[in-house]
Amino acid sequence: MPVHKFIHKCQRREEPPVVYRPQSDLQYPPQARNGRWEIYAQESSTIQPRSYVTAILKFGVLIRRGMVFVSLKQDLKIKRCSLQDGVVSETVSDIIVTIQNNSDEGVTINAGDSLCYVGAQAA
Repeated sequence: MPVHKFIHKCQRREEPPVVYRPQSDLQYPPQARNGRWEIYAQESSTIQPRSYVTAILKFGVLIRRGMVFVSLKQDLKIKRCSLQDGVVSETVSDIIVTIQNNSDEGVTINAGDSLCYVGAQAA
Protein backbone atom coordinates (compact mmCIF):
# COMPACT_ATOMS: atom_id res chain seq x y z
CA MET A 1 0.00 0.00 0.00
CA PRO A 2 1.31 3.42 -0.85
CA VAL A 3 1.75 5.83 1.97
CA HIS A 4 0.76 9.43 1.30
CA LYS A 5 2.43 12.13 3.19
CA PHE A 6 0.55 15.33 3.45
CA ILE A 7 2.95 18.16 3.79
CA HIS A 8 1.49 21.38 4.95
CA LYS A 9 3.84 24.23 4.34
CA CYS A 10 3.15 27.26 6.39
CA GLN A 11 3.89 30.38 4.54
CA ARG A 12 5.04 33.09 6.82
CA ARG A 13 3.46 36.38 6.26
CA GLU A 14 5.93 39.14 6.57
CA GLU A 15 4.53 41.69 8.97
CA PRO A 16 4.79 45.25 7.72
CA PRO A 17 7.48 47.26 9.51
CA VAL A 18 4.98 50.02 10.33
CA VAL A 19 1.22 49.94 10.86
CA TYR A 20 -0.44 53.31 10.37
CA ARG A 21 -3.31 54.23 12.70
CA PRO A 22 -5.16 57.34 11.55
CA GLN A 23 -7.98 58.45 13.80
CA SER A 24 -11.35 57.76 12.23
CA ASP A 25 -13.35 60.79 13.36
CA LEU A 26 -11.39 63.49 11.52
CA GLN A 27 -13.00 66.21 9.45
CA TYR A 28 -10.01 66.09 7.05
CA PRO A 29 -8.82 62.47 7.10
CA PRO A 30 -5.29 61.57 5.94
CA GLN A 31 -4.88 60.04 2.49
CA ALA A 32 -2.50 57.23 1.54
CA ARG A 33 -0.39 58.34 -1.43
CA ASN A 34 2.51 56.41 -3.00
CA GLY A 35 3.61 54.57 0.13
CA ARG A 36 3.19 57.51 2.49
CA TRP A 37 0.33 59.40 4.08
CA GLU A 38 -0.65 62.99 3.37
CA ILE A 39 -1.79 64.70 6.58
CA TYR A 40 -4.16 67.69 6.64
CA ALA A 41 -4.50 70.41 9.27
CA GLN A 42 -7.60 69.84 11.41
CA GLU A 43 -7.80 73.42 12.67
CA SER A 44 -6.54 76.81 11.55
CA SER A 45 -3.49 78.36 13.15
CA THR A 46 -1.10 81.22 12.56
CA ILE A 47 2.60 80.92 13.30
CA GLN A 48 4.05 84.27 14.28
CA PRO A 49 7.43 85.37 12.84
CA ARG A 50 10.42 83.65 14.49
CA SER A 51 8.05 81.51 16.54
CA TYR A 52 6.72 77.96 16.50
CA VAL A 53 3.53 75.98 16.96
CA THR A 54 3.05 72.41 18.17
CA ALA A 55 0.73 70.33 15.99
CA ILE A 56 -0.92 67.06 16.98
CA LEU A 57 -1.40 65.12 13.75
CA LYS A 58 -4.08 62.75 15.14
CA PHE A 59 -2.22 59.97 13.39
CA GLY A 60 -0.60 57.10 15.25
CA VAL A 61 1.91 54.46 14.24
CA LEU A 62 2.86 50.98 15.45
CA ILE A 63 6.55 50.55 14.66
CA ARG A 64 7.87 47.00 14.52
CA ARG A 65 11.18 47.93 12.91
CA GLY A 66 12.65 51.00 11.29
CA MET A 67 11.31 54.49 11.84
CA VAL A 68 8.82 56.98 10.50
CA PHE A 69 9.72 60.32 8.96
CA VAL A 70 7.52 63.39 8.88
CA SER A 71 8.24 65.85 6.08
CA LEU A 72 6.71 69.28 5.80
CA LYS A 73 4.85 70.22 2.63
CA GLN A 74 6.83 72.19 0.08
CA ASP A 75 4.38 75.12 0.33
CA LEU A 76 5.37 75.62 3.97
CA LYS A 77 9.07 75.15 3.25
CA ILE A 78 8.86 77.96 0.67
CA LYS A 79 7.44 80.20 3.41
CA ARG A 80 10.60 79.35 5.45
CA CYS A 81 8.91 76.95 7.88
CA SER A 82 10.73 73.89 9.18
CA LEU A 83 10.14 70.89 11.43
CA GLN A 84 12.05 70.66 14.68
CA ASP A 85 11.25 66.99 15.20
CA GLY A 86 10.59 64.98 12.05
CA VAL A 87 11.55 61.45 13.13
CA VAL A 88 9.42 58.98 15.09
CA SER A 89 11.28 55.88 16.28
CA GLU A 90 8.76 54.31 18.64
CA THR A 91 5.08 53.39 18.69
CA VAL A 92 2.83 56.38 19.43
CA SER A 93 -0.92 56.96 19.38
CA ASP A 94 -0.48 60.55 18.15
CA ILE A 95 2.45 62.04 16.28
CA ILE A 96 3.27 65.49 17.63
CA VAL A 97 5.46 67.85 15.60
CA THR A 98 6.76 71.37 16.12
CA ILE A 99 6.61 73.67 13.11
CA GLN A 100 8.92 76.67 13.29
CA ASN A 101 8.44 79.86 11.28
CA ASN A 102 11.92 81.13 10.36
CA SER A 103 10.65 84.14 8.38
CA ASP A 104 9.81 87.72 9.30
CA GLU A 105 6.13 87.29 8.35
CA GLY A 106 3.31 85.30 9.96
CA VAL A 107 2.30 82.04 8.29
CA THR A 108 -1.34 80.97 8.35
CA ILE A 109 -2.34 77.33 8.03
CA ASN A 110 -6.05 76.87 7.35
CA ALA A 111 -8.10 73.85 8.39
CA GLY A 112 -8.02 71.34 5.55
CA ASP A 113 -4.67 72.52 4.17
CA SER A 114 -2.17 69.82 3.37
CA LEU A 115 0.36 69.96 6.19
CA CYS A 116 2.90 67.17 5.84
CA TYR A 117 3.69 63.63 4.75
CA VAL A 118 4.30 60.64 7.02
CA GLY A 119 6.26 57.68 5.65
CA ALA A 120 8.33 54.75 6.92
CA GLN A 121 11.94 53.81 6.44
CA ALA A 122 12.44 50.13 7.24
CA ALA A 123 15.57 49.02 9.05
